[in-house]
Amino acid sequence: MSTKISKLTVSRFRSFGELKVDGFGRVNLITGRNNAGKSTLLEAIRLLATEGSPSTFFSILNYREETDQRSEEAGTAITPGEFSAFGSLFSGFPSLAECRQAFEITGENGVPQKLSARVAWFTEEVNAELGRRLIPAKEDLFGESTGFPALEVELTNNRRRIIRIDRPQRYRRVMVDAVEGISTPCVFLDPFSSRSTSQLAAFWDTIALTDAEAEVVRALQIVSQDIQAVSMVGSDAGQQRPRTAIAKSSNCSHPIPLRSFGDGVNRLFGLILSLTCAKSGVLLVDEIENGLHHSVLVDVWRTIFRLARQLDVQVFATSHSWDCIEAFQKAANEDAESGVLIRLARKGEIVIPTVLREKELQIVARDRIEVR
Repeated sequence: MSTKISKLTVSRFRSFGELKVDGFGRVNLITGRNNAGKSTLLEAIRLLATEGSPSTFFSILNYREETDQRSEEAGTAITPGEFSAFGSLFSGFPSLAECRQAFEITGENGVPQKLSARVAWFTEEVNAELGRRLIPAKEDLFGESTGFPALEVELTNNRRRIIRIDRPQRYRRVMVDAVEGISTPCVFLDPFSSRSTSQLAAFWDTIALTDAEAEVVRALQIVSQDIQAVSMVGSDAGQQRPRTAIAKSSNCSHPIPLRSFGDGVNRLFGLILSLTCAKSGVLLVDEIENGLHHSVLVDVWRTIFRLARQLDVQVFATSHSWDCIEAFQKAANEDAESGVLIRLARKGEIVIPTVLREKELQIVARDRIEVR
């Protein structure tokens, strides 16, 4: 196994003043009480894996409803003393002027990985030969910057992204400097993805008519053994029926919506579909047990371990369910490449990680030691 991320250090990012985790495995379960930082750890890994892509930044802010409601049509300039949605990415929710000290995320996967981000101020320059570009803004006599704010992201090997943050209505039209293709697939699955199968249509299109289809059906049979096949119908265009997952069941003469099978089947559909689409990359799952009955969790984890190894995927999932932790331990004990449990505990402003491997996991499960 070539672990994609074996170590991680996070500084000044959200609720983490500084966090160091050493010893990630192929399949990782992150536990801890509410507000311990489980979702924040997933976000840090996601930013590092996607090399700070603009779509990842905006997706994280949108999911937490932290987007700035400022209207660009109003023509109001943003000043350093104001707050912005991007301030929530920095420890203490600072104003833009206080975001000049970068947050940093560094990882180790055989070679160092690094991402740091800070708010800087730029002006736009139009040159007949070079075209439109962003240049650092000059400070006035009082040491204040003019121009507009942007997130300056520094990456490994001196690569850089400049993302304008003064135009919240143009999240899909961000200006990016030195964009490089992302070599590592990274898929994020939130706790509520099973509410709409149409959201997973794009993932289905990537595996349709491949061997991965059979893996998805095999996983769904953990919850409902009568499912024989799955497909997507409908269209993303116009007023036509939206994309919907349907299933063939041995109990019915005609296909029926996958939603009819309940939350467990649909959660598994999203989970296994996301896992197959993260081939040779990273899968991040928040509250992985959501919608799944405790009686199927061991088989679900067995499937995740098997596919993660087969597809070369590194999995990071969160949970605060004892049933999920116990099932994880049983599956990890059966797999040659054992999983790792990371427990986050908050002591005031400090978050302390505890890494538990196979032997420790066995003791935790045997003695029912509290690790949630």
